[in-house]
Parts: sequence; structure tokens; C-alpha cells
Amino acid sequence: MTAAVAPTAVTVLGTPVAQLAAPCARALLVSDLHIPADGGDVLAAFGDAVAAARAARTPLFLLGDVFDSYVARGQVRVGVWRDVAALLATLAADGVPAHVLHGNRDFLLGPEFAAASRASVVAGGLRARLGGVDTLLLHGDELCQNDLPYQRAKRWLRHPLTRALARSLPVGLAVRVAARARRRSAMVIAAGDQARFLPTAAAVDAAFATGVARLVFGHIHRFSSGWRGDGAYRVLPAFDADPVGIAIDPAGWRAVRFHRGGRIEPVVDPGPCPLAE
Repeated sequence: MTAAVAPTAVTVLGTPVAQLAAPCARALLVSDLHIPADGGDVLAAFGDAVAAARAARTPLFLLGDVFDSYVARGQVRVGVWRDVAALLATLAADGVPAHVLHGNRDFLLGPEFAAASRASVVAGGLRARLGGVDTLLLHGDELCQNDLPYQRAKRWLRHPLTRALARSLPVGLAVRVAARARRRSAMVIAAGDQARFLPTAAAVDAAFATGVARLVFGHIHRFSSGWRGDGAYRVLPAFDADPVGIAIDPAGWRAVRFHRGGRIEPVVDPGPCPLAE
């Protein structure tokens, strides 16, 4: 089961923003799971998040980078990619919607994954009324405007021709290509000026300029929260490092950690994220 997601004319720094048609009184949000090919502890922790959503009958929002990599459409039929789709499909079977945003590692998720998981796959940001508050969900890579090499590469990597070629690769080759790209990216990040990987103040302002009261994103792996003018934001941590997400209901929003059996516990709210100029 998926709730209707409609395209809009709104963009944030080139990222299209879709609209969730129906409001959600409650929601669970996680980001940057980076589930590896062998699944392991991360897949188990994701199962805990799915169990929590099912138990509470609460929509689950995944804000990108669900997988360490997803390239070819054939991946959804094998291994951990098939297993994750099957887990999400159990939510749909219970009438609980799930929404998956593209991340920088899995922006090639396509209709084959939506069909297998019965989740909506959103190629960009998503605006939704969550817990009574107008909220913008982004992966967050578009906010890191000082990371110029990445922003330039993003344009050609997401070109329709590049996407079509990548998605048609044999699964084995796709996995090897993605692993090589991840190793190279890790070296670039480790050797680079870390300030360039921060969201810029102007980019966060552009997100709030859409008129929302809340902003949630991931990508930078810095668990944090704060205010920008009248707008409140939260940055989700990398779920594979710490299975923390955000629970939203009419009483507000709070950070939570997922445990076995779908149990959640509140965690201490972090301080603000530094923003680059």
C-alpha cells in the first residue's frame, strides 16, 4: 500500500519536490542505512525499524542511501536488494505506507523496486504534512553546495543516458563498478576539506523558502538539530553507524533509537549542525 505522491513544479537547488497527498498524523523517518551486499547487522536493524512501523501502524520514510549501492534494475531480484524490498512489502501487506527517497548511492532505484517493495520511490524531495506540520524531506546532498566536484559529477551521473546505461548492466558488473566508485569516493572525502561537505546556510534557507516549517535531511552523517529563522531542522545520522531515526506525532517530533522486536526508545537531542557560508 502506498499513499499518493504527486509531482509539483517546486524545486530546491535543482532537486524536484513531490507532494504527499494525504497528511500523516504519525511518521517514522530514517536515512543513510547504507545496507551492504551481505546485509549483516544493518539489515537486522532495518528489520527493527520496519517492525516498529508495523506495530504502530505508522508510515515509514527512508530519506535516501538505503543501500550501499544500487545500480542495475536486476539487483532487486537477488540478494539483499530483494530482501529489503520484501521487508518493505510486508508493511504494504499490513496497510502501512512506505516512501523511499533517492540518495546519492541509490539514485538509480526505479519502478522495479517500487513494484517489488510496494513503496513509493521518490526521485527528489518530498513535502508532507507530518504530525500537523508542513515538512520538507530531502536526502541532503543538494544542500552541500560547496562540494563543487560532487555537484558537477551529479549532473552527468544523473543524465538520462548515463542512467539508462547503468541500469542495464549485468548485476555482477554493476556491483563491482559501484564498489570501486565507493572506494574512490571514500578516499576523496577523507582527503578533502571537511568544511566543503557541510550544508550551506544559503541552501538551507532555500529549502525553507518553499514555505515549510520543518526540514529533515541526512547525507552528511551528522546527527544534529536546530533552527534557521523560524524553521526547525533535524539532520539524521547514518543508520548503519547508529540505528536512530525520528518519530513524529501530533505532540511533536523526537529522536529515537530502534531495538529488536520493534521497540523504540528516546535519545538525547543533539546540538545544531554547523552551516557553511
